[in-house]
Amino acid sequence: MSTFGLQISWSKTKILLVLSSTSRSTVQVADGHVEVVDAFVYLGCLIDSSGGSRGEVLHRIDVARSCMNMLERRICKSSIRLETKLRLYQTYIVPVLMYWCDSWATTKYLLSRLDAFDTWALRKIMRIPYTRHISNVEVRRATGCSSLSYLVTNRCLRLFSHSARSSSREDHHQTLAAAIRQVLPDWKRPIGRLSHTWFRAIETDLGPLNFGFATTWRKATTRDEW
Repeated sequence: MSTFGLQISWSKTKILLVLSSTSRSTVQVADGHVEVVDAFVYLGCLIDSSGGSRGEVLHRIDVARSCMNMLERRICKSSIRLETKLRLYQTYIVPVLMYWCDSWATTKYLLSRLDAFDTWALRKIMRIPYTRHISNVEVRRATGCSSLSYLVTNRCLRLFSHSARSSSREDHHQTLAAAIRQVLPDWKRPIGRLSHTWFRAIETDLGPLNFGFATTWRKATTRDEW
């Protein structure tokens, strides 16, 4: 790389452990030492050795909670209109929380954590103390905000439909098409592979619609039907 005038920053370079129990903290590479980690943040997303979305979703919730605390001190406790506070929440907090949520392999637990944070934030905005026994349904009815679990599911399905309508020469189109085909009877998941994937999450989201993957793929290829 030095031929092209590029230099590697070893302090920013990490080695991620996957299915390994090594106790080494650094690895010697060329003339630098590379840190061995279980997780690291790349372009704002948390990538860990499990390969799932649990760590990333919880990381986004922590970041959004910090932003919400800053917003609460300056705006939520002020006397501005409720509609303005909700607009600020939807503009500044929700995008931080849902950054690249299209690729999350969500579970019921993760969706419940997202909704729990959302109702906590809405109660802060409405200045509802914990001593008042108001249900989450009433909070959503008063604010008119959709649940974050619904928004995340909707965005994942939109990414699925976008991939279905893309060119058949694209890698992501071919990958999804191959995954939808009938799996061989003697096929077994390799040891160490994730048991819950983005594809499995899409299958769960399609359950209430009573659609199979073949029907969903056909409908997704036509924007009007989707």
